[in-house]
Amino acid sequence: MGILIQQKGFSAEQLEKFKRYQRLSYDVLEEATDVLRPGVSEQEAARHIRKKFHLAGARGYFHVPVVLFGDRTAYPGDFGRLEAISTDRGLEEGDAVIFDAAPIFDGFKVDTSYAFSFGSNPRFEAADRALREFRALLLALIGEGLSFREIAWKVDDRVRELGFENCHKKHIGAVLGHRVTYAPQYPVRLPRIWGLAPRQVSWFLYKSLQARLGARAATPNWNASRQCSTKPTDGLWAMEPHIARDGVGAKFEEILVIDADGARWLDDDLPHTRRWTST
Repeated sequence: MGILIQQKGFSAEQLEKFKRYQRLSYDVLEEATDVLRPGVSEQEAARHIRKKFHLAGARGYFHVPVVLFGDRTAYPGDFGRLEAISTDRGLEEGDAVIFDAAPIFDGFKVDTSYAFSFGSNPRFEAADRALREFRALLLALIGEGLSFREIAWKVDDRVRELGFENCHKKHIGAVLGHRVTYAPQYPVRLPRIWGLAPRQVSWFLYKSLQARLGARAATPNWNASRQCSTKPTDGLWAMEPHIARDGVGAKFEEILVIDADGARWLDDDLPHTRRWTST
């Protein structure tokens, strides 16, 4: 383990803590729906989520909570990398909704997305049903020994076959997924900037630069770029397939474990998996 950041070799106890904090993050996102009513803005909902996370013990973020309503869940048109930042767009009955947050609890980074509809929305339900197969597909593709890049291509192919648009190509870093890390806690904490955890964010940016300069094995990103031509490496990965059609987007985001035992999801009891099991 490095002095500043641990990216692999997690113990059973550490994995259990990642699992606990991932569930806590989802609990917060589910509870934060209590703020929703027609006319409430994305920004108001995002502030409410941040307050909930603070009360839950989060003291920093890999990225601050993001809220998307309606057509913005579909990343329409030339959706810029920073356009996901919450706006004053008001909620309407029947809107698709995405809550996305990457809180850090006691040095354990998790990244979760909770997608749902505010009232009935058959188009969201169709997208959500289509997402279900990507959980199994990702495990199968890793098992085939494909590279990060090849897996991203295969996922994109399947998105199109199902009649949807790939939205995760419009994420920052064009990521289908990214590394999840642990930062050991020290008595002196670095100041946060806009709520972001400096060690975790700086490490991620440094590793991304290393990969662009040729050290492909260092990449913390999982996308279709040349930097991702290596096979998936040991560690934890926040996977976030995001699809859209007819102005409605849906996604999930959760931790995938890759180690000597192969690839597996950290937790099979999350809001989206429970929803899919019940339908």
